[in-house]
Parts: sequence; structure tokens; C-alpha cells
Amino acid sequence: MTGVSPSERRSAVAQLRAEATRGLTDRGVIERVAELLEVTYRSADLGNLDDVLSEAVYIMFSLNTREQVYKRVFSSVRARYGRWLDVLAAPVGELENLLRPAGLQRQRVALLKGLLGAVHRDNLQRGTGPVTGGDLTLEYLRRLPDNEVEEFLDALPGIGRKSAHCIMAYSLGRDRMAVDTHVERIFTRLGIAPERRAKVDHQAFQDLVPPKLRKGLHMNLVHHGRAVCRSRARCESCVLVSFCGEGLLAVAERGSPTAVDLFGGAGGLGTGFRNAGFRIALAVERDRHPAQTYRANNPGVPVIEADVAKLSASRVRKLVPGLAEPAVILAGPPCQGYSAAGARKPSDEKNSLYQHVVSLAERLRAQLIVMENVPGLRKVNGVGFVDRILRSLRRNYAAEVHELTASSYGVPQNRRRYFFLARRKDLGAAPEPPAPTHRLPGPDSGAALALPETHSLEAVLTGALELGPGQDAEYILLGDGTALLNASTMRHSEGVVAKISAIPPGGGPISYRRLERDVARTLVAGHRALPVHPWLDRTISVREAARIQGFGDHYAFCGPRAEQPLQVANAVPPPVARALAERLSTLLSSGDGSPGKH
Repeated sequence: MTGVSPSERRSAVAQLRAEATRGLTDRGVIERVAELLEVTYRSADLGNLDDVLSEAVYIMFSLNTREQVYKRVFSSVRARYGRWLDVLAAPVGELENLLRPAGLQRQRVALLKGLLGAVHRDNLQRGTGPVTGGDLTLEYLRRLPDNEVEEFLDALPGIGRKSAHCIMAYSLGRDRMAVDTHVERIFTRLGIAPERRAKVDHQAFQDLVPPKLRKGLHMNLVHHGRAVCRSRARCESCVLVSFCGEGLLAVAERGSPTAVDLFGGAGGLGTGFRNAGFRIALAVERDRHPAQTYRANNPGVPVIEADVAKLSASRVRKLVPGLAEPAVILAGPPCQGYSAAGARKPSDEKNSLYQHVVSLAERLRAQLIVMENVPGLRKVNGVGFVDRILRSLRRNYAAEVHELTASSYGVPQNRRRYFFLARRKDLGAAPEPPAPTHRLPGPDSGAALALPETHSLEAVLTGALELGPGQDAEYILLGDGTALLNASTMRHSEGVVAKISAIPPGGGPISYRRLERDVARTLVAGHRALPVHPWLDRTISVREAARIQGFGDHYAFCGPRAEQPLQVANAVPPPVARALAERLSTLLSSGDGSPGKH
């Protein structure tokens, strides 16, 4: 925002954040932030220590010092002296030389000596540590209640309230929230920090965060503050942008052809368009868990939890300042009313959601519309919806419907879906569908021989994912440094395993249908369970389903395990979405054949 005063900008940022988080409490935002940061950083080790006194010194060294420096200084001190008693007795000049790389060595040595001296006196008074021939210790704090521990640590030289909370969380396992520069900065940008005072109100910050989240959230906020949310924030790389007014404003000012993704789900359609160079200016998903999945895997994309049926064009424009005419509106309305796996009631309210998509596109003057749904909408108990949707689109758009099969675009799945492709009438004819990029595995003939072969399920599922039933593999780091995500397998009883073992390839009920080894049928998450593995006697994992859908192994699915299968099964396969995006991008030009800014 150029040409505005700082106060006007602050007001705009606050309004933008309030609009994006409408309906969410601060606690709700914090819970979502904690989940997203955990998925991103996995509470990666910060070098903290189990020994309480060692952690106290380590924390003291870390103050106002870069991580690699204070870690090196701490290691040098521990390597030079066998006991903390030896450090207490060491010459000041010797210690200053060791601490010199961290700077302020004279002050740090004074604090270190003061800390160890206070612990020594306390040990003598309590009859612990060196009195019995050992070293200085603070291990007895484990037996004391929280308030006594905090009061004691806070009184030690060089510690203070923030460091006391770090020590309590990391070494003592207490539910304390440490408030450092990173925590304060990020909470302030998110608009959830307590009112600023001359001195940080640690208790006020702590009261905002549920006890079980405090330690992990602090660790991940430190990682995020170092990597992304720095003094000059990298908002385009931030998974928290949906909750940050500054971030929302920053990403709204970026270029590239823009898309608004309605009914975004877990982000399959949006991911394909992003991979093809589009910018998702806004994604809309009503349910928390798929919205979190979208955020976690699409940093820099604002995602709001809202009902598309209640979403106005004016709110979209408020959320994306400066949005002119979006290049494309993406939408995959819920298919339960049309699907063969659902009740198929023509009067189901979900069957009319396409009307809201078209209305938003018209009011936003979107150039293109991509709407996806199941072939079952052709006839729903005698009522046809294809013509209804086309009539709605054709008020202001040239529109056609095309049936695309996922296996034609490199996805090992005979998943057939209708795609309504529309172009604003003043811009030209309806878009043509993308040409196939792949052919089915196995023998083929004609022009299709020139296309690469879609990988078979056997090729996709063989390897590290071949786990037995009941394996916990939500996050496993493999020997080559790669990670397996969402690979946990369902726990089956012996009776269920016996039933599964008797199911032939392609056979079984819809909730326990065994996949074949070449190409899968459309994935269905019946009763929140996925189909049976082609050769193992268990249902496939979320990660295996994601591979079949064409998601990369890095794509993390959020929420409880029971909520993940539907997210995967309902998604548009990203390779299909990318083929569509690349086809449509040829229609977007600035008049000279090159992609324009929209």
C-alpha cells in the first residue's frame, strides 16, 4: 500500500486480519498455528538439554547470540571443564577467552560466575551436589511444585522469567510458555499478542496457549522466526499467512495470473494450478482439517474457513486488496448429492452450490471458470444437472463440459470426472480440454505410443510404504533423509485380515474393494477407510492413496487420522489440475501472447 500513512496501514492490516479470521477465536487461531508449525518444523531439536543446570547455562549463553555461536561456545566450555564446579573455580580471563566469540564476554562471565555461585550456595544449604562429592546440580527442582521452581529460577543471575520458562519446559517437562523475541514478534503480527507493556507480560502470553501446546509451539515459533517471520518477513513462504494481516497484504500485492479456489478441500486443484504458475489469491474451504492441509502445503496462500454459499464478492475483494478480474475461478463443489456412493437426492442443497460459484465468478468478472464434479450429476434419480449447470454458466460465459480420465494425465487411476470449462463471452469461445499427456500401462497402439506410460500401482506402491497392519508411521525419517508422512496403516482384527485375504483383485464391497496392480478404480473413502491394498492384506494408507492421486510425498495431510482419507479421496489429482492449468494459461495474455497480470 503506497501513499498511505503508517496509522492507515495499521488500520488496514487489522481489518484484513479480522476479515480473514472471522468466526475464529484467538484460541482457535493459536491451535491452528500450532498444528501448521508442527507439520512444518516437527518440533526439531534446538539443542536443549535434559540436565537442569546445563540447560540454565545453555539458555543464558543463547541470549542475544546467534545459534551456531552459542552452541559452539557452550560446547567449548563443556569440553574444557569436566564439572560446573571447575567452571566456577576457573580464572576469569580463561573463561572470557572461551566466551569471546559470543561477544560481551566480560558481562557473560560475570553472569556465569554469579549463576554457578548462587547454585553452589543453594547446594550447600540443601546438602546436595558438591557436599556429597559430586558436581553442582539443580536436579532437585524436579521434586518441587511449579511456583517454587519458577520463583527460584527467576531469582538466579542471568536467568529471568523467559529463561526460567525455557528451563521448566525443556528440562523439567512443565507446561510453561517461554516468550522470546520470536514469540512476541509472531504473536504481534498475528494480532493475538497481549497489549504491549514496558515489560513482557509472560503470564498473559502463557494464558493464551493451551498447556499441552506450549513447549512444542515455542520450539516451532523459534524455527519459524528464524526461517520465515524475520524482521523482514518472507510472507510468500509463510504457512501462517491466513491469520496475519501484514502477510495477507503482502501476498495480495504479488503478480502472476490469479485464481480464486472455492471448495478448496485439501488443495489438489489449487496445487496443480500453482505448479503451472498461477497464484492462488484466495482459497475457501469450510472444514477445518482440509483447510489446514491446504495451508500447510501452500505457503503464502490465504485460506479462509467459510461457506461458499454465504460468501460475497465484496468479501473476496476485501480479503484480496487490489484484486481486479481474477484469471480463473476454481471450484469442486461437494459431490455427495450426485455421487453413486451417496444418497443421490435431487433436492439435496449441495446440488445447487454451482449457482454460487457462477454468481461469484460473474460478480468478480473472472475470465475463466473451472468446475469439477462426478459424472453422476448427469442424472440424479431422473433429474439431470449438466444442462442446468451449463445454462447457468452460459448467461455470461461460453461453456462446455468434458469428461477427463485421470490415467490420461499420469495418474494410476481410472478416475473419471466432469470438468465444466467456461470463458467470459467477451473474451472468446469456451476453452478446449487439455490433450492427454500419458497412456495406460501395457500394450497400446496408434498415436498414444508417443506418450509416456502412466506408472502402474505396483510401481507406485512398492518399497518403503509396504508396511503391515497397525503400523504407526505419521512421520518417519528414512535413512536417505527423506520422510514418510501420513503412512500409518489401519489396525485390523485377525477376523478382518482373514476376510481381506480372501478378496481377489478388483473384488469386494465398495468399502473393502481390493485394488488391482495396474490402475486403480476411483478412490473412495467408505466409512473413512480406503480400499484394500493390491497385494497386502490391509487397507491402503493415506500416503499410498496420496501417491495414487498424484500428490508428492512431501504433501502432508492434517487433522486426526480418521479425517485424512476423505481429504485425499475427494481431491482433484494435482497432475490433472496442472494439465488443465497449462491448457488455460495459453488463453491468458496481455495482448502479445505472453501471460498477463490479473
